[in-house]
Amino acid sequence: MLRAEVMMIGWSGSWRWVGLGCLGIACSDYNISDKDEPSEPGEAEDAVPDVVVDPESFAITGLCGTEDTELAVINVGLADLDVFDVIVDGRGWSVDTSPLPVVLAPGLSVELPVTAGVGSATIHIDTSDPDEPRVSVPADAAADEAPLIAITSPADGAVLPVGGSSLSASVLDSEDGLDELEVTWESDPDGIFAIDFADASGAATANWSGRTAGPHTITATVEDTCGNATSAVVEVCQDEGYTSDELDLSAWQFEGSAEWDTTNDWLQLTAVESEVVGSAFATDDVVSGDNIEIRFNFYMGDGTGADGISLTALDVDRMSGFLGGTGCGLGYGGDAPCTEGPALPGWSIEVDTFYNADADPTEEDHLMFTFDGDVDSAVIWSELPEMEDTGWHEMVVTVADPNVRVEIDGVVYLDEVASGHFGFPAYVGFTAGTGGETNRHLIDSLEVTGSICDN
Repeated sequence: MLRAEVMMIGWSGSWRWVGLGCLGIACSDYNISDKDEPSEPGEAEDAVPDVVVDPESFAITGLCGTEDTELAVINVGLADLDVFDVIVDGRGWSVDTSPLPVVLAPGLSVELPVTAGVGSATIHIDTSDPDEPRVSVPADAAADEAPLIAITSPADGAVLPVGGSSLSASVLDSEDGLDELEVTWESDPDGIFAIDFADASGAATANWSGRTAGPHTITATVEDTCGNATSAVVEVCQDEGYTSDELDLSAWQFEGSAEWDTTNDWLQLTAVESEVVGSAFATDDVVSGDNIEIRFNFYMGDGTGADGISLTALDVDRMSGFLGGTGCGLGYGGDAPCTEGPALPGWSIEVDTFYNADADPTEEDHLMFTFDGDVDSAVIWSELPEMEDTGWHEMVVTVADPNVRVEIDGVVYLDEVASGHFGFPAYVGFTAGTGGETNRHLIDSLEVTGSICDN
């Protein structure tokens, strides 16, 4: 270990240091000398300032507006450092030079406020450092990039069903968390209908229901935390119609024995009683009788076996009431030997479970399509398997003038041309009736679609 031995002695009333020697190596090897000896030429000039900066460069991405930061100028030398000025060459960046000029003793620093804006610049610091009088700091800031969005459902040109749909989109952003991105859904003509954030995977969804029938331009706009936004657009068409859970029951027209069963949330047209008739029509929506799809469930049974139900498109322009004849009239028909009526104008499709010789085309359970409640003049018809006491059945009726298509439980029983008048504004509803025999007649899960869109 290097060790220098010194001693202090008195001389003429004062003290001075005198070197006694060095142990292990020569004193001259480490410039250790007696203070009485003259120093080497230039030794005083070795105490000079030395400037460093922190950071040595700036690189900022995803900049939203401006960002405040600092630039430290530090004296790591052995003499005072004069910091004269800072010059910014370029765009987007600025430095607060109000602390300048300043003299920094060895080991001290000054922090200069820096405002970063979008752009590239070089920050020049001028000092008294003899070796590097100007230090240059490159500075670059890139603006926040707008996020990306794609509508994944529905597809462009889709026809949206009655009863609502779920819309979905996918978002991407290289700077923000995906669950920080806000997505706004808007329709032309209906306006904004949903605003929500995407989830952590970038999925965004919205509920589509109760929209105006016809063409729509759906726009999904994603906005990041910087306020940058991007939109995606699809063109769709909303079919006209409604479902039973969308209807205001106060706007239904109930006649005869028909009532809404609030316990089970279904329509009861007749209870197990003889000589009763009931009808129910949705009067808050008018559809066109010539282009429509109607889907519903029905139940008939629990009695002695009569008579049946009808789905009826009631001609709004010619109607005088909502209830037709009992027995073979099934609540829609009239002007026949088996029922006095009155007959309801429009068209009807009946599911008949009781044979009336003077009106029915077959003794079997059957479908029958008629115009204007003419129960003894079938336009088209088809036999059915047993419908009574066999549970709930799903029925789908599609009318596209002049074709009528009917399926029950997935089996098509009618798909034929029917000659007659379809083109009228209509209330959609149901009727049922009993005569000397009985049955309970129920309707559930109604969905009405007016096909106003080009498929």
